This record gives sequence, C-alpha cells and structure tokens, in this order.
Amino acid sequence: MVYSSIDTFHLTDEQLKNSPSRKDGIDEATETTLRIYGCDLIQESGILLRLPQVAMATGQVLFHRFYCKQSFVRFNVKMVAAGCVWLASKLEESPREAKHVLIVFRRMECRRENLPVEHLDTSSEKYADLKEDLIRTERHVLKEMGFVCHVEHPHKFISTYLAALGTPPELRQEAWNLANDSLRTTLCVRFTSEVVACGVVYAAARRFQVPLPENPPWWKAFDADKSEIDVVCGVLAHLYSLPKARYVPVCKEERRGFFC
Repeated sequence: MVYSSIDTFHLTDEQLKNSPSRKDGIDEATETTLRIYGCDLIQESGILLRLPQVAMATGQVLFHRFYCKQSFVRFNVKMVAAGCVWLASKLEESPREAKHVLIVFRRMECRRENLPVEHLDTSSEKYADLKEDLIRTERHVLKEMGFVCHVEHPHKFISTYLAALGTPPELRQEAWNLANDSLRTTLCVRFTSEVVACGVVYAAARRFQVPLPENPPWWKAFDADKSEIDVVCGVLAHLYSLPKARYVPVCKEERRGFFC
C-alpha cells in the first residue's frame, strides 16, 4: 500500500549541489538538462496518454525527488520518466496500462532520435523485458520515497492568492502556465508550494505590469519571504534562457534506442 502524508520533501541548496549525480561526476549543466528532458518526456507522454494535468505534475515532482536520492548514472532518465508517469497516473486516480505507457514512450523515443517506428508486439520478449524494467523502476521510485508519495502543487494556491489580491483575471492563466513550467526545475524540492505559488504570481504580475500591494508587503499575508520569491523568479528566468533539452547518454547501461 502507498501511504500519503504531509508534503515535507524539501532540500537545501547545499544538498542539491551534492546530489548523487554530482557525486558520480555529472556537472550541474548536464544534470539540469537531464532533469528538464525527463520532465519534457513526462509532460508529452501525459498528453498522449490523455492524463489530467495533475497527474503529469505529480509525475514530474516524483521524478525530481527520485533524482535527489539516486543518480542519472545508475538509472536511465527515460525509464524513470516512464515509471513516474505510470505511478502518478495511479496516484491521481487515472491509471493507465503498462503497455500503453511503453508504447507511448517508444514512439516518442523513435521520433526524437530519428529511429524507425515499429509496432511494439506485446507478446514479444522485447515487450516483456521493457515491462519488467518499468515495474522494477516503479518499485525503485516507491522505495526511495519511503512509500510516501503525497504531492502538493502550487496550482491550488494560485486562484486563492490572486482573488485575495484582486488582480485582473488574465493573470490566472499566466501564473498557471508559469507553475507548470516551474515543474521542469528543482523548485518543487527547494520550496513549499505556497512559496512557488507566490513566485509565479509575482512573475505573472510583472509580465502584465500589474502592481501588487507593497504597504504592507503582499507576500507576508501568504507566509513567504521576498528573497524566496526572487529565487523562484530567477530560476524561471534561467529556464527560459536555456535551449531545448536534449538527451545526454550518461547511464552506465546506456544503449541507443532504449525503448526501440
């Protein structure tokens, strides 16, 4: 059984700088690229699997948490992304069959790496091996989470905060989009959902040039610090400055065409 608990999975900057991947010789830029790449896979596969956005968001948070505990050198980013999608679909009460997850990831990999797209025969040895890998990966994720998989997203606070601040309605969608993009970064393991929500509200307000109350400071009503909000905005700005994330082969058991 998977138990839910209060969302308390947060790391310091020092802990992130000394992640298992970093200890295995992966530099910061490569780790960032692989995190974004894995989250892109989760988002795209979720759309193809017709999952609700909350399932994709949960999958991305689980993905980040897993790689705070394990290294990209030991666990292939593609299979971990697939395992997180599969697990998140069940956690968010939108379960998908293993074969559908594998078929989607196979097609994505073939398209991204210009490999020939072939039908995945569910009676083949290849499929049996992939399914076993998927099940094993899900177990690894659960084990590293201590079977505590509760995730609280910033989205649930955005509407409340914007309503309390009396902002124009167009800010809601912009803040929502920023919250989705924030899941491609490590903000979800650095700050509480309330802080991230404040950060995306502030970033959205700046984009639309909407002034927010400063006397008293609006963020104090939501138990956030201005320094934390600035970090959230800085991380998002850096994310948007990066090129499209591409696959970097770093896993010990690397092979071209992991699913194909």
